[in-house]
Amino acid sequence: MIYLDNAATTPMDIQVIEVIEESMRRDVANSGAVYRIGLDAKKRIEKSGEEIAEALNVPSTHRMIFTSGGSESNNLFIKGICFPDKKTAHLGLEHPSVTTTLKYFSQFGNEPLSLLEFQKEGGLDLSGAVPVLKNNRVRLLCLSHVNNELGTVNEAASVMTTVKNGSPQTRIFLDGVQAVGKLKIPQNMWSGLAGYSLSGHKINGPKGIGLLIYDSRLALTPQIHGGKQQFGVRSGTLPAPLILGLAKSIQLAVERTDETQTHLKKLFHHLVDGLQSLSTRLPAFRLKFNSLTVDDVSRQSPAIVNFSFPPVEGEVLLHHLEEQNIFVGLGSACSAHSKEPSKILTGIGRTVEEARCSLRISFGRQNTIEEVDQFLNEFTKAYEALYPTFQNKARQTDV
Repeated sequence: MIYLDNAATTPMDIQVIEVIEESMRRDVANSGAVYRIGLDAKKRIEKSGEEIAEALNVPSTHRMIFTSGGSESNNLFIKGICFPDKKTAHLGLEHPSVTTTLKYFSQFGNEPLSLLEFQKEGGLDLSGAVPVLKNNRVRLLCLSHVNNELGTVNEAASVMTTVKNGSPQTRIFLDGVQAVGKLKIPQNMWSGLAGYSLSGHKINGPKGIGLLIYDSRLALTPQIHGGKQQFGVRSGTLPAPLILGLAKSIQLAVERTDETQTHLKKLFHHLVDGLQSLSTRLPAFRLKFNSLTVDDVSRQSPAIVNFSFPPVEGEVLLHHLEEQNIFVGLGSACSAHSKEPSKILTGIGRTVEEARCSLRISFGRQNTIEEVDQFLNEFTKAYEALYPTFQNKARQTDV
């Protein structure tokens, strides 16, 4: 099997599996219990929190809340800070757990401000956007640290400095689900950041566990009520095995960031070069990169390559690759069953046809150059086999 959809989820690291298995056998008690085995589980959870804070350089000014994943973290922070009437803004190219949450506010007469007109290369052009934030008295700006379909980076330090200087009343929330382990998380990022989310299964950790890191000076309204666990912000029995597994996956991801970046860059450029070579060999191959192809991790994550190739539809080609045991993505897994073209691709100016005729390749540590070559080989064969059918369909439509 060749798995090239790591932006959707990643295989669990064997070291993480071992930590989880040990905890599942050992930590049988509720960490809220007052007897010894419960207190032991609580101590291990607290130690995991300390390990995460150390790995990510999270200061004591910020709290960490364990959630079920990135989507819950995004919902908890945005709703907890801004619902129902605080003015929000976003680029308009974020994950559905951000865009749909913000759109929910419009039911209460609080329409989120879209900054899509200030989109540049899939990121936010701050020079034009900041005056709009100030004039509209925006309280919270929500952005992807790394765009989940394009891999475009909104560079944290630049965003925070520019927004602070031009619109000081605007706080910043970053969805960091696609960033940790692929980009270095700067230590000075936290001082200007209201909130940050991440998810275990995107960094070779377990599914069902995520993290919200936020400025403890902010009053966060709970979305789940109950036993007042986690500062009363997120009630519910804490899943010790998943939390310990998350801590291990974050530690490993951060420790390996330099090594991972180097490896991913090799895969990234090998794929980009291979596709460009293919476009010269096949005159009918209308290649358009939706991701940036720059060697600059402050602008583009090397983990993601998104490209279009009309008139062949991406989903049809995806299933042809699946028959060869090669698995790729169309875009966000949360929107994979939608028949609508990617809002992110149309948002950056791609036509509906280009959006439908696209694939997202997303790399992980386990991928190899040989796998990229196999993908290119099978992609070429599938494209050549499918092209006549889709070309005839296009001609019939024109008639």
